Amino acid sequence: MLTERVRSHLWPIPALAAAAAVALALVLSTVGRAGSGSWAVDPQAGRGLLQMLAGSSLTVVALVFSLHVVALQLAASQYSPRLLRTYARDWAIQSSLAVLIGTFSFCLVTLATFGSGDETPQASLTLAVLLGLACVAALVGVVSHIVASLRVETMMAELHADADRVISDWIGRPRVGAEPALADVADLAGAPALLRARRPGFVQAVDWERLARWAQGSGSRVRVDVVAGQHVLDGDALARVWGCEQSELDETGMATAVLVGHERTPDQDPALGLVQLVDIALRALSPGINDPTTALHAIGHLTSLLATLASGATDTDLITAGPDGSPRVWGAGRSLADFLLQTVHPVVRAAADDPDVLMAAAGLLGEVRSAPGPVDTQAVDDTLDYVQRHARSRVADDADRARVESAIAAARAR
Repeated sequence: MLTERVRSHLWPIPALAAAAAVALALVLSTVGRAGSGSWAVDPQAGRGLLQMLAGSSLTVVALVFSLHVVALQLAASQYSPRLLRTYARDWAIQSSLAVLIGTFSFCLVTLATFGSGDETPQASLTLAVLLGLACVAALVGVVSHIVASLRVETMMAELHADADRVISDWIGRPRVGAEPALADVADLAGAPALLRARRPGFVQAVDWERLARWAQGSGSRVRVDVVAGQHVLDGDALARVWGCEQSELDETGMATAVLVGHERTPDQDPALGLVQLVDIALRALSPGINDPTTALHAIGHLTSLLATLASGATDTDLITAGPDGSPRVWGAGRSLADFLLQTVHPVVRAAADDPDVLMAAAGLLGEVRSAPGPVDTQAVDDTLDYVQRHARSRVADDADRARVESAIAAARAR
């Protein structure tokens, strides 16, 4: 969770680079002072060089920020405002800013420690020249990267890669099993205490290990009723706890084990990447943009991700803890029907009169239906029914409607 917070901000890596540059400038200011050698320059020329590098690097920082802001505006208006987080955690942007701000900090501190007399800090000037060359490379690289990243194909490929990583982690979460019934576990009898949210926002992550350790130590059992990505209000119940009084639970501080913030994060939210791709598809299908090709590409990415996700979708996640292997913490799962409701349904509603998009949606469902592992085929068939109803009511041409019906029948046969 901390790693994701650091990655999603522009300032941490440049700030570390600036601190390292300041420390290096202070160290080098005490060595390498000489009046001759291959890099020998007089003090006045050395000061001029450092001033030029400091001013240029700061100017380029402003330029990179301006380019980055333009990229953010285009991504938010053309594709999805939820892509801004992806841009903020872009390693290329952060690295280029780190080089530029580090160069400025190094030159500024070196100027401050330059001193007077005939001696020139040759080691510092040598490093400053090398940093200046690195700034040129960083500028060229970041401009090229921003131009490439504005292509919708690049955006979707990066979203696909990030979502695939999150989905793989989600599928490999603690073992999945059935939720224990109240009658089967003696200490689940009675009314549970409620773990409540302390602020409104989105559930960003659940610290399962912390909850399991606390439940084992206190002899309690915890049922988490929210999932990452779900919006909660202040005071909403996040979990139910058996074996602990409400007053005791309120004093434990365990509410912080369910992290709630103002925006969704991808840590434990496999649906976030899917929603971002759906946003791109919906923008492409809107009358103002009218780009069904982009929507078809987005559906292709969704097909791959949902086929991977299908076998790991369950209604309940069971987390075991304790030497006896008894369930201590379990939580609400995510069914395949939930994922299809968030992805296929919005696209079908937005393009119900476009036979190509409806056929692509049917193909998506066919791939999900035939995915390896246990797949909820009933959820797939229900979604195919949804596609079929829209095709019959919205597609006017008989030939187009027949093509969609054929694609739906092929998906059912998978």
